[in-house]
Amino acid sequence: MRFLNTLLAVAVALIVVLFAVSNRQVVAVEIWPFPFRIEAGLYAVILLAVLVGFVVGSVATWLNGAEKRSQLRAARKRMREMEHSLGRLKDEAAAARAKAELSPTPKI
Repeated sequence: MRFLNTLLAVAVALIVVLFAVSNRQVVAVEIWPFPFRIEAGLYAVILLAVLVGFVVGSVATWLNGAEKRSQLRAARKRMREMEHSLGRLKDEAAAARAKAELSPTPKI
C-alpha cells in the first residue's frame, strides 16, 4: 500500500511539473471587486486555483463531518463508562462468589 501511495505521489508530481513547464505564458489576473492586477505564469494561476479549491473543499468536508465526530466521541465516552461499570460488576460478582464459597452450608 505504501508503495502504491508513493507511486501515485510521484506520478502526480510529474504531471504537475510537466504542466508547469508546458504553461509558462504570462497572464494578467484581475478579481472584479478589487483594484489589483497581477501578472503571473499561467501554471501558477491554475495551480493556485486548484490549491484554493482543495482547501475550501477540505474545510467544507471537515465542517460537514463535525456532527458525526461529536456523536462518535459521545459513543466512545459511553462505551468507556459501560466498560468501567462492567468491570466493577465483575469484581462485585467475584467477591460475592468468593464470599458464598467461604460461608458454611446450612444443615437441614
